Amino acid sequence: MMTDKAKKSTQLIALIILLGGACIWLVVQRYSPEPAIRHVILISLDTCRADHLSCYGHERSTSPHIDALAQQGYVFTHALTPIPLTLPAHASMLTGTIPPHHGKHDNKDLYFDPTHETLATLLKAEGYRTGAFVGSQILNARFGLDRGFDTYHDRFDDKGRSERRAEEVNRAALAWLETQKDNPVFLFLHYYDPHDAYEPPEPFATRFEENLYAGEIAYTDHCIGEVIGALKRLDMYDSALIIVTGDHGEMLGEHGESTHMFFVYQSAMKVPLVCKLPGKRAAHTVDELASIIDIVPTVCDLLDIAPPAGIQGKTLAPYFNAKPPAQPEDRFLYCESLYPTKYEANSLLGLIGTQWKYIQTTRPELYDLQADPNEDTNLVESRPDQARVLQEYLAEVLVRTVRVDKGPAHAPLDAESLRHLQSLGYVAGANVKEDFRFDQSLKDPKDLIAFHNEFLQVTSLAEQDNTMEARTRGERLLTQYPDVYVLYDLLSATALKQKDHDSAIRHGEKALTLEPGRFKVHYNLALAYSRSQQNAAAAKHFGLALALMKDNPTVSQAKQVEAHWELGSVNVRQKEYGRAIVQFQEALKLDPKQAHVLNTLAWLLVTCPDQAFRHPVKALALAQKACAMTQSKHLPYLNTLAVAYARLKNFSEAVKTSERALALAQTRGDQAVIATLQKQLDRFKSALAQSD
Repeated sequence: MMTDKAKKSTQLIALIILLGGACIWLVVQRYSPEPAIRHVILISLDTCRADHLSCYGHERSTSPHIDALAQQGYVFTHALTPIPLTLPAHASMLTGTIPPHHGKHDNKDLYFDPTHETLATLLKAEGYRTGAFVGSQILNARFGLDRGFDTYHDRFDDKGRSERRAEEVNRAALAWLETQKDNPVFLFLHYYDPHDAYEPPEPFATRFEENLYAGEIAYTDHCIGEVIGALKRLDMYDSALIIVTGDHGEMLGEHGESTHMFFVYQSAMKVPLVCKLPGKRAAHTVDELASIIDIVPTVCDLLDIAPPAGIQGKTLAPYFNAKPPAQPEDRFLYCESLYPTKYEANSLLGLIGTQWKYIQTTRPELYDLQADPNEDTNLVESRPDQARVLQEYLAEVLVRTVRVDKGPAHAPLDAESLRHLQSLGYVAGANVKEDFRFDQSLKDPKDLIAFHNEFLQVTSLAEQDNTMEARTRGERLLTQYPDVYVLYDLLSATALKQKDHDSAIRHGEKALTLEPGRFKVHYNLALAYSRSQQNAAAAKHFGLALALMKDNPTVSQAKQVEAHWELGSVNVRQKEYGRAIVQFQEALKLDPKQAHVLNTLAWLLVTCPDQAFRHPVKALALAQKACAMTQSKHLPYLNTLAVAYARLKNFSEAVKTSERALALAQTRGDQAVIATLQKQLDRFKSALAQSD
């Protein structure tokens, strides 16, 4: 029987062994190398306010799957975007640079400096398979963010749609991921769902019926959960660096703005930033400033890749170490909105620090974010020294970063891209002005927020073809804001739809005095002049529109074809037949399969009042091609063909073709057309009888 002393001795030995094992385990854990990063997953939630994720303190459980990542990683509580617009924000996210450097300030900025490296180009060079799957046409490949991606999936099932659900993004992304599971991958996922209008699917619509915006975020989080599940199933999760962030937030009525893009207040600028690294299993919170421009240098640091020279982002990797920086730098992050310049107002240029925020505009703004997080009290007058210091620093930032080579100035979008932007609620008809001067003579954006909200509604009405209401409200705005280009542009196009050509001309001419050189305005003006039989003015504006379209890769071929055809039709009315023929031929050079152009040119060559321009042989070939393309089911084309045969005295074919045209007319019951064709057929039959 063991004595008490022996028992105590045995227990002590066991405790020593246990403690020794624990110490060995702790040593192994402390000094074992972290698992290598094999995969990089970057997830962007469009229009996501940080404070609407439950891991950032939202009262509802909106983000359980992101929360789970946060429990194993790092949550940056003060992460910011440099701009509250999708395209330029993602340009910053993928290049590590701010908008003055990369040059994108609006959702319609096409030019993307080819010298800019993206996270995709960097990782592709390191052997990663790169794939991007986006939820909105705002990130269509034509804008340049596809650079470096092996796969850039911006093709929607229904080509006419401007956005798609997160589940559709996942369907394409996860199918691609299945094929890449044996390779190191960089996967970029963009979910557009939290963007307005807020229409989450069930059960999220019911569950969050009092806050549909939160419901959209909850739905998107659910889809992120599907991706995490797939990564685990494919044995990719444990070796993945996963970054979840947002491109910008949403104002939700604060400071008078219902959505985003206009102001640079914190609700539009603060975004989530959650990072999960391989081997990490504890939750960490980082309260220092961070930005989406820090993603590129952070990934480069973690993978031991040299970051691109000249970027403005800073690596966040030191915060992932056991000992983060003891003295975090006193950092100020740049922010901007040039959107108000669309309304001839001042820009908003700013700096955001841990405590102080400065906004340069007509009436500058200074906020103490620690004492006044809602930015209610402007301290410019009471703290002029602080404002002046930040103003001078902002000027230095701009001097260092504004690019010298600005590329093509405001290359216009094609019609499809414009339609997508308008359908998503953006003012597609105007360009921002890249003006970084501290000019305090311009209108202050704060005075235009009511106009901005109303104009967006007018634009939406016009997009929905509610032209009467759009014109009524637009004309009312015009009385208050008589020098805003976008109003005249919109009202000119709307009046043209209503066939009110006089109003379309009046507004279009005013638009050109405010902003000359707009091909779309010239084109709409030309149409209005043409429809009102003002041929000289129509020809002038079609010519100007075509000159602006020429060699511009963003103008669709179809638009140029129509412009040539319209100008040729005007030339015919002017009896300038030679010029008309040239215009029709130019249209056919661009697209030889345009049946209506073939027919118009054929009709002119066979019926031209000036005998010098008649060429029935060419006319016959053109008319035959037009009929073949339409399976001889288009009455005017058949009629042109019949007349061409008759001009060449082939009355047998003229009769046959005219009979087919007459039969088509009879099926439609147009008595006037039937009578005209019957008389023509009788003439052809008479000529045929005489030729026999």
